[in-house]
Amino acid sequence: MFDDARAAVDEDRATLTVAQGPFELRITEDAYGNFYLIDGEEVCLEVADPLAPDRLFGMLDLRDRGFAARVRDGFEAAWAEGIVVDEV
Repeated sequence: MFDDARAAVDEDRATLTVAQGPFELRITEDAYGNFYLIDGEEVCLEVADPLAPDRLFGMLDLRDRGFAARVRDGFEAAWAEGIVVDEV
C-alpha cells in the first residue's frame, strides 16, 4: 500500500483502535488498494503515482450505482473470507 498512509497509523494507535472496539481487522489477498464506498452509489479510488507507486497521486471519483454495487459485493465476499486478526 502507500507508505504515507501506513506511516499515519503506528502500532500503538492500531492497538488502541482495536482495543476500543467495536472494530474488526481482517487480512485478505482478494482486495487491492484503497477505496471508499459512499452511500452505495459512489466509489472513490486511490490512484498511485506511476513514478513512485508507494505514494498517492490522486483520487478517482466514480458515481455509478452498478459499479458501486459490484465493489460492495466484492468487498463483502473478501471480508467474509478474510482472516480475522485478533492481536495487533
